[in-house]
Amino acid sequence: MSGKQRHFFPGGNTSKGFYSFYRYILSQDEARRIICIKGGPGTGKSSLMKKVAKIFLEKGYEVEHHHCSSDNNSLDGVVIKGLNIALLDGTSPHVVDPMNPGAVDEILNMGQCWNEEGFKVFKPFIMDTNKKVGKIFRRAYRFFGAAKDIYEDWYTFNNEALNFNKLSLLKEELKNEILPNNVSKLGFDRHLFATAFTPNGIVTYIENLIEGFEKVYVLKGGPGTGKTSVLQYIYEEAVRRGFYVEVFHTPLTPDRIEHVLIPDLGVAIVTSNEINNIDFSGKTYDMNTLLNQNTLEKNKSEIQDVKETFYMLLNKGLTCIKGAKSLHDALETGYIPNMNFDRVNQVSDEIIQRLLKYEEEYLKGK
Repeated sequence: MSGKQRHFFPGGNTSKGFYSFYRYILSQDEARRIICIKGGPGTGKSSLMKKVAKIFLEKGYEVEHHHCSSDNNSLDGVVIKGLNIALLDGTSPHVVDPMNPGAVDEILNMGQCWNEEGFKVFKPFIMDTNKKVGKIFRRAYRFFGAAKDIYEDWYTFNNEALNFNKLSLLKEELKNEILPNNVSKLGFDRHLFATAFTPNGIVTYIENLIEGFEKVYVLKGGPGTGKTSVLQYIYEEAVRRGFYVEVFHTPLTPDRIEHVLIPDLGVAIVTSNEINNIDFSGKTYDMNTLLNQNTLEKNKSEIQDVKETFYMLLNKGLTCIKGAKSLHDALETGYIPNMNFDRVNQVSDEIIQRLLKYEEEYLKGK
């Protein structure tokens, strides 16, 4: 029996640089064990996590795959739901260190599997390449920052045309349709990315994340049309009514919301926006109908210029991320020849056996 797979990005390349929601992968209070894996590129971190994910998925568990925004085919983390076990990549830029060593967390050092002497000849290459990668990422973040500034211009043009009375009515309509009136206890929230700027362009997993949700509400519109305001309102009201809410942030401006999911109600409120461009199936609200078309018409040429500039800058940032990935891949040539892969496999097998023991203890205690 195969379990359920869910895919996320715990961190993102944004206009604010690398932005982390790692603390929401698995909390210390609910975790049985968190294993922080340290090691360079090509040392087997992601391969181990994929192996663990496959084993427990085949056992029927729900498994979360937390993808790396700088290489979406690689994993930054795996969570086995039910067992409450996580494996996390603890290397830069998402440095993760044990908060409660021994009790919850531990470090798995893949450096124990390499030949340290062999790195001497690669030291200048590794250090130089890491500097170049860092420089390219900083350039990418400057492009994303510039794109965000232009985005604010686009946002302002639309927001000036927004009918706030109609927006308020829409908020109340959605709240009354989605949320029950009773308030039991304060709920809680979890924050991650469903969409990321990656070497393969803009990648989103939102369609995977809303699988099985009975009610999907789609907010369709550009910047400044009120989407974030609606999402923020429903999210806060849902938490106030005692629900667990999954909040997914935008990769461009991480303090803004892209989607809200309320699993207990089977409700997903998603946005079809200028970044993901997804045509969702669901009850759709065209946010452009809340805009004064006469106001937009007066600024038509300026809005078009802003849109073109925004996408030009965004694509330049994405090109940088792709270039950084190529350089980062080259780093593996300094690590792979010095890895003892028999030892890597041995360490991986030891970890897997321990996780299976945790499962056995968990099942006995049920």
